[in-house]
Amino acid sequence: MIFLFPLFALILGLTLFGRSKFRKIYDEELKNHAPSHLTGRELARRILDHAGMGSVEIAVGRGPMPDFYDPAKKRLTLARQHLDGTTFSALGIAAHEAGHALQHRVGFRPLWWRISAIRATMYLSLPLIIACGVSLIIPGKMILLSMIFGWALLAAYNLITIPTEMDASQRAKAVIEEIKPFRNLDEKIGIDRVMRIASAAYIEGVFTMLSWFGSLLMPWWRKHTVPD
Repeated sequence: MIFLFPLFALILGLTLFGRSKFRKIYDEELKNHAPSHLTGRELARRILDHAGMGSVEIAVGRGPMPDFYDPAKKRLTLARQHLDGTTFSALGIAAHEAGHALQHRVGFRPLWWRISAIRATMYLSLPLIIACGVSLIIPGKMILLSMIFGWALLAAYNLITIPTEMDASQRAKAVIEEIKPFRNLDEKIGIDRVMRIASAAYIEGVFTMLSWFGSLLMPWWRKHTVPD
């Protein structure tokens, strides 16, 4: 079982490195707005319509992973700031998610592996978080090892599906080259940067869920701890 700790350290390092790189580029391009005033919804719609996918619904996304394409429902959801936003970051994320719809159109099988990784992360993260809390209260080697092993498996599953994420961005980029929705080179370069790194948006898995739970609990915590 001793091998779990180097494995945990390796996967943790890779996921945090990928996430930090994503956040750096995302935050940089969040300051830049498209001169065309194109929104994420409009760009995604143009990409989908060009590919003959006008029936795909585009809606606001909620929950821990709001930016998501659901092939079963043919629905593309985006976080509010990406749906209505005109920043390079919003446009890059919207185009990337539209790329997943393009994968579905041609029957790209690895897309389903990626979706299964996301669903596994969503369903199994809470038990892992609870196990972490239990291990702090009730010291026990087996609980700790089980938590580390479970997290490592989830994180590894997310890591090996990164090529699917990269393929989605490439498909969307190919359509963008055809429809040419941008007015200048800076706009195109900035959005390309976000699309390339979008594959790392959710690779940390459990930490995404932990951040989401934290965002839900924070208002309650402030209300009950911060004096009026």
